[in-house]
Amino acid sequence: MMTAEASTLVHAPLAVVRDAVLDPDAYARGDTKVARVSVIERTAEGMLARIHGHLGPFHSSILARYTVHDRRVDLEMLEGRLRGFDAGFWLDEEGDQVRLTHREHYDFGYGPLSPILDRVLRGWATRSVVAEVEALRRAAEERAATLNTAAGAATED
Repeated sequence: MMTAEASTLVHAPLAVVRDAVLDPDAYARGDTKVARVSVIERTAEGMLARIHGHLGPFHSSILARYTVHDRRVDLEMLEGRLRGFDAGFWLDEEGDQVRLTHREHYDFGYGPLSPILDRVLRGWATRSVVAEVEALRRAAEERAATLNTAAGAATED
């Protein structure tokens, strides 16, 4: 099983960062492996979504369940080409910022070829997770700035 992880500090409240993780448009705002996220259903626990992505010219999609916890969002693949995939987003408050950590686990399911494939794809997976974390950071910070501007305008009235 291959793991890719990235982390960044986000200048936004925890609730805003969590909302960015659940925002289907946020993932495609950078050079990520995610082309689009189609939300199928939103629930009190999270959401069910189809994630459309690519590895270079190869396109695929997975059906995934996002489950929201207080300071974490879990992502579990329910259907897809991989033998196994899961991910998590950890939200740790650090003063007036949130450390967003995203970790993905891949099981490509190619038996004895899996370790070779893991080595070949590790760099791509890490760059992709870094890009996703940065896209989510930008989305959360833009949302926080918009909320601050709206709150400032409301107090001026």
